[in-house]
Amino acid sequence: MTDANWAGRTVMVTGALGFIGSHFVERLAAEGATVIGLHRTDRPLVRAELTALAGDRLRLVRVDLADEHETRAAFRYLAPRIDAVFHCAALDGNAQYKREHSAEILDLNVRTTAHLLNCAREFDVDNVLLLSSSEVYCVPGSLPASEEEDVRRSPQHTENGYVLSKIFGEILADQHQRQFSTRVFRIRPGNVYGPRDSAVGANTRVIPSMIARAAAGEEIEIWGDGSQTRSFIHAADLVRCALKVVETGKYEVVNVGSAEEVPILELARLVAAALDVPSRVRTDPGRPAGASVRRLDLSRMREVIDFRPRSLRAGLEDTVRWYRDNEHPQP
Repeated sequence: MTDANWAGRTVMVTGALGFIGSHFVERLAAEGATVIGLHRTDRPLVRAELTALAGDRLRLVRVDLADEHETRAAFRYLAPRIDAVFHCAALDGNAQYKREHSAEILDLNVRTTAHLLNCAREFDVDNVLLLSSSEVYCVPGSLPASEEEDVRRSPQHTENGYVLSKIFGEILADQHQRQFSTRVFRIRPGNVYGPRDSAVGANTRVIPSMIARAAAGEEIEIWGDGSQTRSFIHAADLVRCALKVVETGKYEVVNVGSAEEVPILELARLVAAALDVPSRVRTDPGRPAGASVRRLDLSRMREVIDFRPRSLRAGLEDTVRWYRDNEHPQP
C-alpha cells in the first residue's frame, strides 16, 4: 500500500470505542475512509463524539471477537470488501489487574488475534496492522530496544499474560505472513496517552489516573521513589505514525514513541501544572516500580514519518482540556 490514499477505502478498526482505537477511527474517517468500527463494550460518550466527527463514514457494530463465527460474519456481511484491518482491541489493565487476570488476558487476546488473522486471510484483506506493545522487550537487553531484537525468545521469562499475548500475537502474525503471504504490520508503542482514555476502573493508565486524582484535589500516588523514567506518545501521533508505516510499506515492525524521557515524579508535577492545581505527590518505595528506564530505538519511525510528535507538555494540555470537557469519562 505504498503512498496510500485512504479516501475510498474500507477499513475495519477493532476496539473502535476504546482509547487508541477511537483515534484510528477519527483519523481514518477524516482522511476519507469508510470505517467499520467493531467494539465489545459501549462507551456512549465516545460513541457520540465519533459519530459527530465521522458522520456516515463510520459504522459501529458490537462484535465479540472471541467468537470465531461472529468475527467471520463481520468480515462477510458488513462490507463487500475490507481493504485493511487495524487491530486495537485487547484485554488490558493496570499492574494489579494484569497479575490477577493473567490467564484470562492471554487466552482472550491470543484468540481474538487468531480469529482476525484467519479472517483476513480468508477474505483477502490487503493489510493488517496489529497494535503490539513495547512491553514485548521484557528480557533485559541493550538500550535502546531495537526492532531487530528477537522477542520470540522471551515467553519463558515472564508470567505476565498481557506481555505473552502480545508476543504470541506477533508470532502468529509472522507465521501467517510466512505461510499465507498476509501482509501484517506490527507497531510497538511506548506509553500512550491522550483524550478518551479512561480515568476509572482496572484499565486506568498512569496519566489519566494522575489527572483524576489531581483534579479531585487528592494526592497522586507513585509506586517506587518516582525516579524511574518513561517516554510518552500522544495517541493521535501514534495513529499518524501507524498509518505512515502501512502507507510506505517499508518496515513491518516499528517502534513508536518519543525521545522525550521524564521521571514519573516529574510527570506528576507536569500533570498538576497542566491542571493548574497544586502538586501533591506521595511515593511508596515499597511497591513495585517496574524497570528503572525503558527506551526505544526510534530510527525506523523517524525514517517513515514526515512530522514531529508533539511535546509531552503540549499533549498533556490537550488531554486535560478533553478531561475537563468530559468531566467523568466512561470506563
